Amino acid sequence: MYHPIPWPELATLSRPLLGANGTEAMAALLAAGEEPPVDYMKVGPFMGMEAIGALSQAYPLMLHLDDTLSAHTPLPEDQVARLQDLVRLTGTPWTSEHLGFGVAEITLDESLQVQALSLGLSREVAQANIVRNASALRAALPVSLLLENVPLYPNVVHRHITRPAFMGEVLSSSRCDMLLDLAHARVTASLLGMTPEAYLEALPLERVREIHLSGPRAISTLPPSQQRLLQDNACTVASELAFDDRWLVDVHDTMTEVDYALVT
Repeated sequence: MYHPIPWPELATLSRPLLGANGTEAMAALLAAGEEPPVDYMKVGPFMGMEAIGALSQAYPLMLHLDDTLSAHTPLPEDQVARLQDLVRLTGTPWTSEHLGFGVAEITLDESLQVQALSLGLSREVAQANIVRNASALRAALPVSLLLENVPLYPNVVHRHITRPAFMGEVLSSSRCDMLLDLAHARVTASLLGMTPEAYLEALPLERVREIHLSGPRAISTLPPSQQRLLQDNACTVASELAFDDRWLVDVHDTMTEVDYALVT
């Protein structure tokens, strides 16, 4: 039987709640008697049930999932049952998935590797897959499902999915709300040649219920091997995106003044 720390009544709060990732470093702080000034911890399936269960006795938890919603079929029943168990274990008020990809079968790690253009889905198929799978998962879970905007990376995996119109249509059709990752938005805007403000204005912000905050960095700050990998990826879609070493990448770094300005 699960007994997670309950969440406060969100509708009665006078301020947004602040959370942090429930990493091993955070667990070490808690074990040492430190109390980080946050309201809740963000957890995911990769941590394992035992680690999540331990954190659930110290803080309210928010569950973030890592499934691929662009596959040609909905998540299998055993996987959905595991996600239902995680929802109960965490007591999360809602949960979230990444929106999906422009290919059917891919992991988060594989999405940053060079992939064959032949794997790419048309816009219509990618949208239909994501809407079908997100709708099925939303209906199977006892809490609301949010979809997170993905950062644009220059390869076939990320075709279609970062475009505001595509995201708006997916959210509306699947009846899911949005998890807005500001770093992801800044990265995408930089690759599309837009200001972050213009990109954000084009998104369906009325559906945002949660915001992720971190700082992206310029490609030039990456180790040489990662820069080469990104350039190799960019070569595969050179007709769509002209490589620019001023592009930003998502590295989960500390926020800068630019990031703080977007929040305010």
